Amino acid sequence: MKKLPILIIALMTLFVAACADKVEGDKGAIDNDERVKGDHTIYGLACDGTSDSTLVLLPNEGGDPVSYDILNATRNKQIFGSLSIGDWVGLMVNPKNKKEATMVVDLDELKGTWTFQVIPKVKPTPTMTAEEAEAAMSDSMKAIYMVPREYGFTLKRHYQASPVGRIIKESTLNDDSPVTYPQVTVYTSWHIINGRLYLYKDTVDDNGKRIPQNKVGYDDGTFVYLGTDSMAALFGKKVMQYHRKANAMEANAQAQAAEHKASAADTIKK
Repeated sequence: MKKLPILIIALMTLFVAACADKVEGDKGAIDNDERVKGDHTIYGLACDGTSDSTLVLLPNEGGDPVSYDILNATRNKQIFGSLSIGDWVGLMVNPKNKKEATMVVDLDELKGTWTFQVIPKVKPTPTMTAEEAEAAMSDSMKAIYMVPREYGFTLKRHYQASPVGRIIKESTLNDDSPVTYPQVTVYTSWHIINGRLYLYKDTVDDNGKRIPQNKVGYDDGTFVYLGTDSMAALFGKKVMQYHRKANAMEANAQAQAAEHKASAADTIKK
């Protein structure tokens, strides 16, 4: 009879260990950074036993795994990500049923480099509108200058973020280019707050001065879709669609090569 408790303890230990056995590289890290004030998201690791109807979660705070009913969330398309065992996830709980999760986000799947494509605009000239200037461009000029770029952000561990889209200019004659690109939004951190994605902007202004914490700008969006290679989120009235890149350098390798070619063309012209 004395062996039964020992057996139960051993089985429970193996069950908890299953939450971490399949962790690879950066996956499954429990982030213990300070919770954002007002955030009621529950964080933890997805454990063995997780399915389309049940999420077995090892809470960040420790303790035994907890099972949540996610059947309605699955039906309502409120499961964002693949919920692989060992992944770090966040969930919102039904206030009327503490055992039901109304929304789940796979935060390990959320991490990475996400981009969308931007197209340059032709500048007007003293004698032509932007439309006229674009119509007057030769095919060879369009091949050099009308190169799309990838903008976006990289979401990292410990809620760090970095911008994607900055291109190293190889010419000091920046104003000589016949096209212009939108300004890159610089994000330096991110958080999930009550199931929404918050992207916080640069903490330093254009003059290099530190912006007070309570005045740091941000963009916040509602998840629409999150998969292995794509993501969509509603920011304001616009749904932004992103695709995953291996890293920020890969995202703009083609655009950087185009900038080199354009700079070379400008040098020859001068």
